[in-house]
Amino acid sequence: MSDYWTMKEIGEKLGLTSHQVGKTLKELGLRTPEGKPSQKAFRRRLVAQRWAQDGAHYLWAWDAEKTLRFLADEGGKGNSS
Repeated sequence: MSDYWTMKEIGEKLGLTSHQVGKTLKELGLRTPEGKPSQKAFRRRLVAQRWAQDGAHYLWAWDAEKTLRFLADEGGKGNSS
């Protein structure tokens, strides 16, 4: 697995759904209300594009180590419902 994970992969690590992870990232200002990575996420170098498994398109992926640490440090830890 790469150093960049999808929200689904982050959720699997935390025992959460991708929707719960996405909601928490929004609450922490790392995603816009539309669900795209925010400028804050780009400034912190938490996000990058990677090829989807089907190889037909790109998706946003999150630096696993930095994002998990940010979630823990900010107290979110993905505990949103």
